[in-house]
Amino acid sequence: MALTPDARSVVKLILFPGILGAAVLWVAMWYFWFGFDRSHYLVKTLSFVLLFFLGPLGTLIYYFATYRRLVLRAALVSAA
Repeated sequence: MALTPDARSVVKLILFPGILGAAVLWVAMWYFWFGFDRSHYLVKTLSFVLLFFLGPLGTLIYYFATYRRLVLRAALVSAA
């Protein structure tokens, strides 16, 4: 079933912010991976596989498993 031109425009308008947000998060996680992640080399290897092969899903896993934990830990250290 094909969408009408009006419905197609609405779907594009609704999906665009999500696609843009996923792309920005993907680039940001790669930037963090290259520049700031000081994890063990096995953890970085797994992170590379997640980011490279799983795309948006791997980015979310990396964000919650590595990036967020490290940022929270840094915030606790600076607050103490």
